[in-house]
Amino acid sequence: MLHHPGSTRAPASAWQARLDAAERLIPTDALQATVLLQGIIQLVQEQEDLCALAPSLTLLGEAFLARGDLPGAQDAFSQGRDTAVDVDDGVTQARALNGLGLVARAQGQYGEAMEHYLTSLHVAQAHGDDAGQARTLGNIGQVQADLGDDQLALQTFQERRLLAERAGHAFLQSCGAVDVVFALHELGRYDEVLETAAVFLPFIQAQGLTQLEMVLQLNVMASLTATGRAARAVLLGDHVKALAAQSATREQFTHFRLTYGHALLKEGRLHEAEALLEQALAAARSDGSAPQERLILGHLSELYARRNEWERAYRLSREAQVLDGQRRVQDLDRKARVLSVQLHNEMLAREAERTAELTRMAEELTAAQQHLAAQAEQARQDPLTGLPGRTQFQADLDRRLAEAGDAPLGVLFIDLDHFKAVNDALGHALGDRLLQHVARRLTAAVPGSGMVARTGGDEFTVTLGGLAAEEAERVSKAILTSLAAPFDVDGHTLHVTASIGVAIAPRDGRDVTALQKHTDIAMYRAKTAGRNRVRMYEPGMGSESAQRLMLDRDLRAALATGELLLHYQSVVEAVSGQPQGFEALVRWAHPQQGLISPGQFIPVAEETGLIVPMGTWVLGEACRQAAAWQGRGQALTMSVNVSARQFEQPDFVAIVRDALAESGLDPRLLILELTERVVLRNPDAAVVLLHDLRALGIRIALDDFGTGYSSLGLLKTLPIDVLKIDRSFVQGDRAEVMVGAIVSLAHAFGLTVIAEGVETAEQLALVQALHCNGVQGYLFARPGPAHEVMPL
Repeated sequence: MLHHPGSTRAPASAWQARLDAAERLIPTDALQATVLLQGIIQLVQEQEDLCALAPSLTLLGEAFLARGDLPGAQDAFSQGRDTAVDVDDGVTQARALNGLGLVARAQGQYGEAMEHYLTSLHVAQAHGDDAGQARTLGNIGQVQADLGDDQLALQTFQERRLLAERAGHAFLQSCGAVDVVFALHELGRYDEVLETAAVFLPFIQAQGLTQLEMVLQLNVMASLTATGRAARAVLLGDHVKALAAQSATREQFTHFRLTYGHALLKEGRLHEAEALLEQALAAARSDGSAPQERLILGHLSELYARRNEWERAYRLSREAQVLDGQRRVQDLDRKARVLSVQLHNEMLAREAERTAELTRMAEELTAAQQHLAAQAEQARQDPLTGLPGRTQFQADLDRRLAEAGDAPLGVLFIDLDHFKAVNDALGHALGDRLLQHVARRLTAAVPGSGMVARTGGDEFTVTLGGLAAEEAERVSKAILTSLAAPFDVDGHTLHVTASIGVAIAPRDGRDVTALQKHTDIAMYRAKTAGRNRVRMYEPGMGSESAQRLMLDRDLRAALATGELLLHYQSVVEAVSGQPQGFEALVRWAHPQQGLISPGQFIPVAEETGLIVPMGTWVLGEACRQAAAWQGRGQALTMSVNVSARQFEQPDFVAIVRDALAESGLDPRLLILELTERVVLRNPDAAVVLLHDLRALGIRIALDDFGTGYSSLGLLKTLPIDVLKIDRSFVQGDRAEVMVGAIVSLAHAFGLTVIAEGVETAEQLALVQALHCNGVQGYLFARPGPAHEVMPL
């Protein structure tokens, strides 16, 4: 059965009416649709209307596909997908990916087709696009049907129809009904074909979908013939012939002749059947449609056998058998290519069975959240800090937007980094007092016309009237600078950093909801980029969820295919400059995207739990490399970072022990680096675990020292050997005071001190004068592969 791409709602624009007209033309006059779309694309490119360009390119791909121009379709779909990502149009992105899957399937690349379909499905799910999910599931079902998995295809088609019904998409509902009827016929459930078709035929007719009605009736004709009711099938054939004359594609008309000819054959009208089947055979061979050719040869062989033309009947039967053998070989090859993808889809199908229950739970959760939000909105002022609360902030922003008109208005979303660690380590009472201090700092740092509000636990928002993007970014960086000074709270010296997202009205939105959404997205980008920084909102950031889904999928594959690798950065003796050892840093050589920054994939690995197997691999590989250097007489230390999830694994000590044993590395050369945040999650348990690790003979380093919340207490209680000073202190304005204090404190506890982030000769001279033991930074070397760093 031929796929029908269906329609979707493109982003509203001045071009929508023309795009709708072009889309309606594709099934009936693809050439005219191509000409119309190419004209639209030229005009929208001249006007730089990317929102209209994405759906225009995607529809052009469908027009090329309808004409059989696969290279043109692939190019158009690829451009449509990329443009849709740029403008954060998830609906069009999913449709373009779906189109790429259709191209791959037409080229016989079933594994690649399924990959495109599943990516399209993830994007559609991420954007709540039920219609997009329905469209893609239809194509996944077609692949399953092509490979003979008719029962699985039926389940997929049924899920597709339900999604289309939920989306209120009449065309896709009709397509889903036709797909279900097709799958039932392939399974030989002919009575169910007739019952199901009778239910959905009036709905399809009411929509005026002639082509879909024809395909549905063809399945009815075939089922009637298969159940001995060929006379009824022939009567229906005259009606279907009229439908085919109106709207059938070449492939569909061949299928009509095949089905009608078979019914005539069973009815005993051999002369009429022969004419139709011979026409169908010529068309199938011309189009290279082996499945249709095989069926037609079988019917013709039966026809000639009835005429006692045995030699001709035998020859056609042999030809059909050869084609059937070729089909079986092709099916085995295709199934081998898509097996892993198919298993993934079966998991999705099983998950889909829980959709109704999950929907109910989501509705209950939403209702509870709305109730809590309504209560929270009643408090217009934050009782803890005295700042305006969420309701007052939103009302003030709405008023300012109305007054500003087209004048710029900056909105900042500020989220404190790792604030949970304060509450966990020092208690909520002290955390509340820290928030009060932060509120006062923010109020002092914001210009007089701005307003600071507290909108969540450790979340603050700022409005900046009359400030363009550059000025808003400058104020944001000034806020980070003001927060960088230590806070003295109840005798505790605390250091606070923040991640800030910035949006500018009207460029990034003209209403409160849009601006809040965009500052949230920009703030999230600041978090994933390493925290303690500012990010301005840019179009396309909203595709973050879909990108992270794809990144998660690719990262899982990378762990299995060896795409991960280690780079090493040297740690040198501060005075002599001689190498003391190296720090192992994981990198990802993506086959399409090249070297991916750890700032992109490490947060994903931490959220999904992939950081645990990744960390085990990094530890083993780093130990192996250090042991190789040790074997050549180079006794250099190897430092390996440990994440919170790794550290909390019950068998972590055993994992370290195994890595040492398998590599043969001297335990004294291994240094495990942990941050304050890792050990603060459960300080008592951390102390016990660190003693167990040191019993193996290894050393422990406390990384990024000075950015946490209870530094002095840690140095007193934790069994550590090395202290690494965070680069923010080495490169800061008060470096001499801050680094000097930390070095004195560390040496008093008998610790080795390493200064990170040394990039200039002046910074090196400073840390040497302050008696740091070791130095690490770009002044000496950037991280690199083992064969490149050893000459150092």
